[in-house]
Amino acid sequence: MIRCNVKPDNYTYPFLLNSCAALCDLNHGCEVHGRVVKSGFCSIVEVFNALIDMYGKCGKLGCARKVFDEMPQRDVVSYNAVLGAYARVGDDMGDAQMIFDEMPVRNLISWNAMVVGYVNNGDLDSARATFDKMSEKNVVTWTTMLVGYTKNKMMDMAKVLFEAMPEKTLVCWTAMISGYAQNGQPNEALRYFRRMQGVHVKPDAFAMTAVISVLAQLGRPDLANWIMTLVNQEGIERNVKVLTSLVDMHAKCGNIEEACRLFEEIPQPDVYPYSALITGLASHGHGIRALEVFQKMLMAKVEPDYITFVGVLNACSHTGLVDDGLAYWESMINDYKIEPDADHYACVVDMLGRAGRLEQAYKMLKSTPMDPHPAAFGALLAACRTYSNVEIAELVAQELFILEPNNTGNYVLLSGIYAEREQWDEAERVRKAMKKKITAKLPGHSWVESNKYGKVYSGPV
Repeated sequence: MIRCNVKPDNYTYPFLLNSCAALCDLNHGCEVHGRVVKSGFCSIVEVFNALIDMYGKCGKLGCARKVFDEMPQRDVVSYNAVLGAYARVGDDMGDAQMIFDEMPVRNLISWNAMVVGYVNNGDLDSARATFDKMSEKNVVTWTTMLVGYTKNKMMDMAKVLFEAMPEKTLVCWTAMISGYAQNGQPNEALRYFRRMQGVHVKPDAFAMTAVISVLAQLGRPDLANWIMTLVNQEGIERNVKVLTSLVDMHAKCGNIEEACRLFEEIPQPDVYPYSALITGLASHGHGIRALEVFQKMLMAKVEPDYITFVGVLNACSHTGLVDDGLAYWESMINDYKIEPDADHYACVVDMLGRAGRLEQAYKMLKSTPMDPHPAAFGALLAACRTYSNVEIAELVAQELFILEPNNTGNYVLLSGIYAEREQWDEAERVRKAMKKKITAKLPGHSWVESNKYGKVYSGPV
């Protein structure tokens, strides 16, 4: 058009700017802005609105606000465009509230922008206050508030809101399923999926990925097979995310061959399917195969992350490859610049403990910069029993008594270590300490009504 010397008008520039916004193409958006200035269309409200929208969708809140402030005239679209820019970023919601308050006319889009902005800002109280003031709400309003609650682990509030929703879309059902899954409540997540099926809401790939992650937490092979049948029946797209979730689920459920088969379906696997397969193989006693997959990953030039190394270290622990495991530990820190966390330390401690290198394991455990890991101390205490090392067992047990004061299993284990060494006085001392812990706790009671006899039973839980 430009080469043919056809001059754009006030209708042309909004279309161009909307295209730049849809593509998040800031460079071309700035170029069009320059042409707008040179062409003298700076007084056209529709052009200004398109500029604000373009800068907002490209993440340039400051530029969007500057254009808004320079407008000689504004309409409701102008206000909504700048509020949308604030909402996407989720910052400076105080400024957004001032703009909202000065609006001469507001519509549903204006209110929704404020709810979205406060949710993105993590300010759920202000989001809910705005939500409650709205005389009219649509599915966007309800869904935004619901997603805000689920992402912030406020599942009780999410549940109340969900049940009150006049229209429950697939996005809402998926939000509830994902929310419960991410909050460690897989059975509740599965219950919502069953409810969703009951009202004939068809899942998409995103929803199915959330459900598959739930079943991965439950670790039940029967449910894994059921969801595979459902994926095929519903014609769910087997994209990378779905396949990765299936690999993870089958690996965690112990269906190793199926996990490997699905992994091969992924055309160019990235770090996530590799990590899922490696950790699954390692946790189910296939340490050598896990390390082979890791080598394949490195040959494919896929860079491992911290989850990958949890699987690799776990594999070395179960296969007794201590020196290899320590070499991978050093490589993780020095080559890949990954800061080890409690899980990595726990794997190395377990690996050293299994190999009988108890002093080295204890020193490693005490050198962790983060809070002590009870599972790692527990693994080391078990290793002390295997190798009859009373000295380190006493040190580890004292740590565990502080970390897990009500876990009587630690007392039993230490008592057993003393008994195996025929240190009967020490064994009795630990048993007495355990009995004090048990009697210090008030017993819980459960009232259970019998449907058959109509009687009530009261007894200790």
